[in-house]
Amino acid sequence: MLGAMIAQGREAEVYAWTGDAVLKLYRDGFGGHGAEAAALASLDGTGIAPRLLDTATIDGRLGLVLQRVDGVDMLAVLRHQPWRVVGLARTLADAALHIHRVPAPIDLPDLIDVLGDRIDSAGLDPRLRDFARRVLDTLPAGDRLCHGDLHPGNAVVTAEGTSIIDWPGATRGAPAADFARSLLLLRQAEPLPGTPLAFRMLLSVGRSTFADAFARAYRRRAPRPPADVDGWMVVHVAARLSEGITAERDRLVGILDSARRATASG
Repeated sequence: MLGAMIAQGREAEVYAWTGDAVLKLYRDGFGGHGAEAAALASLDGTGIAPRLLDTATIDGRLGLVLQRVDGVDMLAVLRHQPWRVVGLARTLADAALHIHRVPAPIDLPDLIDVLGDRIDSAGLDPRLRDFARRVLDTLPAGDRLCHGDLHPGNAVVTAEGTSIIDWPGATRGAPAADFARSLLLLRQAEPLPGTPLAFRMLLSVGRSTFADAFARAYRRRAPRPPADVDGWMVVHVAARLSEGITAERDRLVGILDSARRATASG
């Protein structure tokens, strides 16, 4: 039943499966299958994400059988059609708003707890760690579904619309927190290794346009303005440092320290 490998990432590999399905097979030591399964089950029938069809275990590894999504991710679309940057940013904002209307399953991790753990494991100077922790303590909990890694690479453009993939980081939290995480990724995330130089240059020029259009569309169409975005941005910067992306570390530490200094002087 296990077909050819279609894709692979840090946590899982994706294989062709029977019929119109794929198997996302998690690597040993990664436990995001539970959160991904819970999130996809809560979205069943919405069309915003692949359907969860079944679970499977292959050689002791846990896997999710998912609806196959035929399309290309937004990054690939932008690579070949950069003039669509504003329209695609608005599409991603619409997807985010759709997700944030969904009540989160009770068994998903609480986003506040997840961010606290990540801040503690980021290897920060104690002053920066304590600052981020103090900011986190001021932010509200929430009960909405949060993707945790919503960016163009996880948005597949199909003939029927846009499908959001890759849900192992799903949590229960405040929509503004997930919005802030997306803004951080859009503005600061380093391109994946192997990204062609020409596309890296295109990204450096177009990412601000995409991020600004995403933010405007989200704010304009949200039922209420996202609150505490600056605070959420601070804690997401600190938490992002736990991911060990060397090319981003100095820049993110600088952003965090600037926020700490501004708060102290204010």
